[in-house]
Amino acid sequence: MKGLLHPPDRIVGYVRYYPDDRGTRVLGKRRFSKVYELAQRHRLLKNKWPQYLYYDEVQGRELQGVPIRNVLHLHKPEQRLMALSRSRRKDALEVSAVRLVEVIARESKLSPTSFGISGSLLVGLHRQDSDIDVIAYGMATAKRVQKAAFTLLEEDECFHRYGARHLRRVYTRRTLRDAIGFKDFAMQERRKVFQGRFLGHEYFIRCMKAWREVTERYGHVHYRPMGQCTISGQVSDDTESLVTPCRYLLNGVRVLRGAQSRRPREIISFRGRFTEQAHTGERVVARGRLEEAQSASAHYYRLVIGEDRTDILRTT
Repeated sequence: MKGLLHPPDRIVGYVRYYPDDRGTRVLGKRRFSKVYELAQRHRLLKNKWPQYLYYDEVQGRELQGVPIRNVLHLHKPEQRLMALSRSRRKDALEVSAVRLVEVIARESKLSPTSFGISGSLLVGLHRQDSDIDVIAYGMATAKRVQKAAFTLLEEDECFHRYGARHLRRVYTRRTLRDAIGFKDFAMQERRKVFQGRFLGHEYFIRCMKAWREVTERYGHVHYRPMGQCTISGQVSDDTESLVTPCRYLLNGVRVLRGAQSRRPREIISFRGRFTEQAHTGERVVARGRLEEAQSASAHYYRLVIGEDRTDILRTT
């Protein structure tokens, strides 16, 4: 699933694994390949499974999504974590994933039911060099997990921040050369605690709102893409900077590239890597897709980042 708002007849989601006889991921007797970049995912669906592309009237653009009638199984991160915890036949990565969640839950004084396992471990397509992707549910949970993660990175010998070598690998994997220099990228990433290494495995903690905390409903606001835009501004509220989708409210916005009259009041990203990116009071430069937002009671602009590899959000 992608985001928190979905049309009534479809689940918005971006393809990640697909059947491929030459694939390196194996589930049962079938092989799968992993697709990374958003543009590559779109080309794959357009060429092989165009029924999973559709025009979304609310978002004002083409999206990827699965019709409800085509859903055969719904993978739930919290159920997968529970199943792994109870299993006596875990491989090394699965053992580390369960232990990681147990340690974070204990340090944050949260129940393991506040967490789940996502990514390749969720669907059984992991390899021993795969990342451990953890889900944590709730705004209050996110703050407690952040505090716990910081403590563990400082005090627990099993947790390690990314060093220069790992950061360089992440930088290359995300193909960020056209977006940001490595020095600036490394400075931003070293401030984050939702990512690192645990028992030799890379991990990422993605926090999400609990469903009861989602106030916007699909169709209440309509969005219209208005092209690329680069801005500078000051973060006035980072309350939702720990969750995905993350949001940064702005003031003192200057448009560096784009229409001067269309100043976004917020930055939003559906990519977990833009969480923990900036704090209240900091000045930022951001580049992404400008969108016009219109509801019955409001009209404003927002900047969506993370859907093009040249998108940036960095402090100045």
